[in-house]
Amino acid sequence: MKRKSTAMSSTLRCLKVLEFLAEEPFELTFTDIAAMLDSPKGSAHRLCTTLMEANLITQQPVTKRYMLNSHALWVGSGYLRHSPLYRAAFFPMQELARQVPGTVQLGVLDQDYVLFIHSVGYSGAPHAFANVGLRRPLNATASGKIFLAGMAPDDVERIMAKSTEKYTINTITSLPKMKQEIAQVRKMRYARNIEELLPGYWVLAAAVGGREGNPSAVISVTLPLEEFSAENETSIAGLVKEAARKASLQLGHVGAASGMGSKPQPGKPITTHNSRGTVHSDDHAT
Repeated sequence: MKRKSTAMSSTLRCLKVLEFLAEEPFELTFTDIAAMLDSPKGSAHRLCTTLMEANLITQQPVTKRYMLNSHALWVGSGYLRHSPLYRAAFFPMQELARQVPGTVQLGVLDQDYVLFIHSVGYSGAPHAFANVGLRRPLNATASGKIFLAGMAPDDVERIMAKSTEKYTINTITSLPKMKQEIAQVRKMRYARNIEELLPGYWVLAAAVGGREGNPSAVISVTLPLEEFSAENETSIAGLVKEAARKASLQLGHVGAASGMGSKPQPGKPITTHNSRGTVHSDDHAT
């Protein structure tokens, strides 16, 4: 029997408005908000007024569109300021970013999505940069595959049943194919994504250990496709797993999540090429 919620429905609708404004197009009219809430205009107006008085949203004087206020950032950033995951992964990610020609991301699981809470470096294009607060689908990301590999079969089936959007021709949307991918992730102790979300980029990810052997977070690296080769994958995967291992140790865990395998080893030095010329994995960024 489903337990009856004791939450205040008006409070939940207020929070829903904040979620609407946290995603594109980031600005909504009063009519938009009322329609999205499927709520009478009078009720929607009271919700917006409450959020404005709390200084969480503001209204543009010309367009009359609502948007999040800077105070909302202060509230949300309290998660990072108090996050052991963020602190544990900060320096391993900085080190990894000096070793690879791409962007290093830290992601956590948020309502069947990967939520990125920290990024270091630059992958070469603004649209490939994982801004803090960006959410991505589990089935189309290397980080998401790590989380799926740590889930029960029923949860994987539930998530894949609603993962029907093809972001590229390589996006995995079928359950049998994802089960094969999960088996490979558990065997390799890392996940990869080759143009499954964004054309022209590949991503490698490894689990940061958590309680009961499940991933508490994922460290990933996004690189231009021209850097892809079997040799580079092996080397960079080793570096990513080592960064995840160091973050796990900072959290008090021996290594990566048990579903990902045993303690990873550092990768071999690699040689890549970017706009600065030849870069070796043991070079430091300037």
